[in-house]
This record gives sequence, C-alpha cells and structure tokens, in this order.
Amino acid sequence: MDSESGLQRQEDIHELSGWISVWYDQAVAARFISPPFVLDDATADRLQGYFDVGLTPGDAVHAFFGVMH
Repeated sequence: MDSESGLQRQEDIHELSGWISVWYDQAVAARFISPPFVLDDATADRLQGYFDVGLTPGDAVHAFFGVMH
C-alpha cells in the first residue's frame, strides 16, 4: 500500500466517523435511541453503506429506524 492510499483511507475513516457522530446526535434528538448506544459491527456496516451511497445522516436516521412497508 502506498502512503497516498493509506492517507486517503485515514481521511475516509475520519469522514465516516464524523458522519456517524452526526447520525447519532440526530437519532438521539429524534428519540430513536438513548445514550449510551453501543455501535455493533452489523450496525456500523449498515451505516457505512448509507454513507457510501451518499445519504445524509438525517436521511440515514429515517432509513435505519423507519417503518418498512
């Protein structure tokens, strides 16, 4: 792995971490979850998928907790 791709990965992880923090704050504000909330691997993978397709944290809150038809 070259240093440039490693740097990009670190930036991606930092961006995803910030995105999940905003998602968490919005989910708490909407009363879908209460602190403390433990982020398990399955939830983290699902949130990363929402992030990867470009959902906003607010849209991801609704996608995650919304009623499926």
